[in-house]
Amino acid sequence: MLQFCVLGNKAGGVPLLTRHPSATALLAPFGGEVLLFDCAEGTQLQLMRAKISRGAIQKIFITHLHVDHVLGLAGLLPTYSTERRSKELKVYGPKGLAEWLHVSLDIMDVRLRYPLTIVELPPDFQGMVDETEHYQITALPLEHRVPCFGYRWEEKPRRNVDMRKVRALGITEGKIIGEIKRRGSIEYQGRQITLEDISHPPKPPRVFVYCGDTRPCDNAVQLAMNATVLLHEATFANEHQQKAAEYFHSTAAEAAGVAKAAGVDKLFLIHISARYKRLRTLLKEARAIFPRTFVAKELQRELILRPRRVADDSAASLRKDEQATE
Repeated sequence: MLQFCVLGNKAGGVPLLTRHPSATALLAPFGGEVLLFDCAEGTQLQLMRAKISRGAIQKIFITHLHVDHVLGLAGLLPTYSTERRSKELKVYGPKGLAEWLHVSLDIMDVRLRYPLTIVELPPDFQGMVDETEHYQITALPLEHRVPCFGYRWEEKPRRNVDMRKVRALGITEGKIIGEIKRRGSIEYQGRQITLEDISHPPKPPRVFVYCGDTRPCDNAVQLAMNATVLLHEATFANEHQQKAAEYFHSTAAEAAGVAKAAGVDKLFLIHISARYKRLRTLLKEARAIFPRTFVAKELQRELILRPRRVADDSAASLRKDEQATE
């Protein structure tokens, strides 16, 4: 199952007992891999509370270098050394990330026992940052006070073999099917047979998009285009719209505008100011523009369903969320 879990949904670095700063885990169904988006102070504790193995994290994607998005890295990396991690960890983020980490680790006299690869993205970077056989991750710059990126995780199309098509083509040997899957096409009994010829139509890909701190902008819309799930910052309500613009943040309504323009299936509001004790106002303002909006709840795992199934569950999810949101 493909799931995400928001570990922290609070804007700003001032600590609270009940809410935590930015971090989100994406749990991929490919060998138990976990991807981490942002890593604020307290992320390790939140991972433990969510029962998510920090050892399963293979890649970390940092949106920007503000304290409430990155400070937890300075504690997480030494923990891995203490636990004698051996597999590589990759960390992606804006220019300056490597210098900050190296200085921090040197001052704390930390000697890592595992390979650490830091990939810095220049401020104008646009494109793919990571790719496997199962997915690809792209990044685009957003509009904030410092260089900041949003990330798009997109599942690669998969084709499952349709045995009715296989039998209709007269293929009786499993090794022939395996060769077609490996090579994409082969010549068989005088004709060219492709993977498409023996497969079901590909399932709609699932897409997870994470936009940390940003003003609503064209790149956020482009990044989220037709996404299954969009996590977008919603620091302020409409009453503080001027403050949102001043500090290069978004209101909940502006986040909903991005979701509507991008045609996403579901929007989850993240990075909400601690000044709001009850979040129903932000939810109401966002749903007036984009009805399939939810406030991301810390430590709650959310399934990322294929688009054709999301629509079926929308009404029930909306009713449930209305009852639970405070």
